[in-house]
Amino acid sequence: QEVKENSIRSFNEAARFAVDYVEFDVQVTKDVCPVIFHDNFIVTEEHGKISEKRVTDLQLEDFLQYGPQNKQGKNGKPLLRKMKDGRVLNWNVQSDDPLCTLQEAFEKVNPRLGFNVELKFDDNLVYQDEELTHILQAILKACTIYMSHFRLVRA
Repeated sequence: QEVKENSIRSFNEAARFAVDYVEFDVQVTKDVCPVIFHDNFIVTEEHGKISEKRVTDLQLEDFLQYGPQNKQGKNGKPLLRKMKDGRVLNWNVQSDDPLCTLQEAFEKVNPRLGFNVELKFDDNLVYQDEELTHILQAILKACTIYMSHFRLVRA
């Protein structure tokens, strides 16, 4: 894989081609910040052991500490991939990019590109109506504030 998926760099790379939209998954961190990440869990290595942390249980500051960092020369915590068969592999790509928030996508992605925003929920959890409302409000707030020059697909 050349560019890490669900990253600002991958979206801007896609904008160089004849595509109208990019699709990505949005989850909301524990401190109510919409972030772009496909998997339900961050998989990392801590003290020689594989660790999984649910994205929605992390504070934004903790979430952003995984993988490459925005500051030059600063390395984040290891970001691994768990395959469907259970294997855990290094997440190696030719062109890496930091994890990002939905706000950053609106601010840094080529505005010619539309967004197909998929709301990511864990199928193994039962959500209360209030919790769903809270999550949806956070995502809609970010979209309302930052999407003025973007096109969204609404399914």
